[in-house]
Amino acid sequence: MSAKIGLTGDTTVYAADDDPIDLGLQIRSGHSGFHAVKYDVGGMRQICSNGMMAFDGRLHFEQTHSEPFQPSLAYNAVDSVVESPEIVENRIEEAQNQTFLNQDEALLVLLEQGIGEYLEQPVPDLLNSLHDEIDDRDSPTLWETYNAATRALTHYSRDVPDYELDTGFERAAALLENGYSELPDATKLGKETVEDRANQFIEDQDETEPYWEGEEESLRELMAEHQTQA
Repeated sequence: MSAKIGLTGDTTVYAADDDPIDLGLQIRSGHSGFHAVKYDVGGMRQICSNGMMAFDGRLHFEQTHSEPFQPSLAYNAVDSVVESPEIVENRIEEAQNQTFLNQDEALLVLLEQGIGEYLEQPVPDLLNSLHDEIDDRDSPTLWETYNAATRALTHYSRDVPDYELDTGFERAAALLENGYSELPDATKLGKETVEDRANQFIEDQDETEPYWEGEEESLRELMAEHQTQA
């Protein structure tokens, strides 16, 4: 079960002058009782109606069903929406200043994050989203790549239950959150993704299918750029 609650007041942030994002509270709970109740600062990007999930651990609260209900968490979550605009805008600005080597690397990161699992045509859908979001194919930013993920999940997912799609948005949010309430390093993330994917081809050569025609050549070029070997 998932619900989104909009709040009145100054809870709009701007990725650019013409790119406002309305912040609100997103509440999730598993119907079976085995999953935690989760409160997140969510967002809706006005320019393309992309859904978003909090990408800073300080904006996430949860409790398990085995614990007594803690109304203070809900109050804290509401307060965090009101107090979060500066946190969110700072994170966006940082993400706009970090870049991947090229569009192929950004695509590979999205696929390895599992975003394609929620799409009918993972590679074409993600490429379309990257095309719409990226200004420079030779230097896609972390923020643009995140927006490509949320665009694909919002507009290209088909017949995916809300609770599964929420997991997809969580995976996308990991592009802007390293588990320590900090922004991942795009260069490190890209390099590790390229190395891991190259190792898949080496270790499971007969079972690993390329994501797209020419992927192996792209991997070789990316590894040369990173000056690394599988």
